[in-house]
Amino acid sequence: MSLRVSNLSVEVEGIKLIEDISFECRRGERVALVGESGSGKSLAALSVLKLLPQNFRVSGTVNSGKRDVLKLKGEELRNFRWKEVSIVFQDPSSSLNPLMTVGEQVEEALVYHGFRGSKEELKNRVLELFRLVKIPMAEERINAYPHHLSGGLKQRVAIAMALACNPKFLIADEPTTALDVTVQREILSLLGELSKKEKIGTVLITHDMGVVEEFSERVFVVYSGFTVEEGRTKDVFKNPLHPYTDGLIKCSPSIESVKVKGELQTIPGNVPEPRNRPSGCPFHPRCKFKRKVCIERVPPLKTFKDRKVRCFFPLT
Repeated sequence: MSLRVSNLSVEVEGIKLIEDISFECRRGERVALVGESGSGKSLAALSVLKLLPQNFRVSGTVNSGKRDVLKLKGEELRNFRWKEVSIVFQDPSSSLNPLMTVGEQVEEALVYHGFRGSKEELKNRVLELFRLVKIPMAEERINAYPHHLSGGLKQRVAIAMALACNPKFLIADEPTTALDVTVQREILSLLGELSKKEKIGTVLITHDMGVVEEFSERVFVVYSGFTVEEGRTKDVFKNPLHPYTDGLIKCSPSIESVKVKGELQTIPGNVPEPRNRPSGCPFHPRCKFKRKVCIERVPPLKTFKDRKVRCFFPLT
């Protein structure tokens, strides 16, 4: 079974925020959706769960197994959001109600989605989830309010809540951005363990290529509303095909890069605003390899060396 997003497009007030994003995640697999801020990663995640405002027009296909997710409504949609695909947001503080204990919030999610056991069984299920995400002293933390917990513990609570209904897939939308480096590693390690142990397909949304290399098995590179490259992570890092992917990798800080080059490389310019997206390939204003055709036409996403790349002249 897989979660498959194909040719996703999102439009609002005549402006295409996403043009053509595609990605796929299988059960138990760890994939990354990577790109700079403004590339459309989080918007794609919200589209998968149908969490966008009603005036946003979403087209393309989102399939979970044989079901067309974009056609789901009511009870079917509610069950899909928690029992098939769940999400962990970037800032755990904004995901939790400050007026309820964290235990009560997880209990509420369980009851809302069909838990029918006794109060004792409900509490035991919450404790089970807290232990699953390695919250220390779970019996005490269950009665804590969000402001009593550190950012890392709050994010673990958010992950526990996302896992409450045993989803097949988990979307983690930059879950470590608000955390310090040590806690980031702990959370990523936890997500990796859960993916293997619980057979949860995990889609990690990030802008950090170091995180991508460490966490994911496959990577989908997104730029200005388009998927521009996809492939196995180790292959992409060894031999990036798209100039944008190559730039992202070279921009990633490492001790070796600083020792050899003295300073980090950069990609000139910025991701274009959707209303000001250039003609042709959206990356061409920042690309040192561009040619006339790149300015005139958007390249298709084509198979190249067992990978996919949206470029007329892939790097070799």
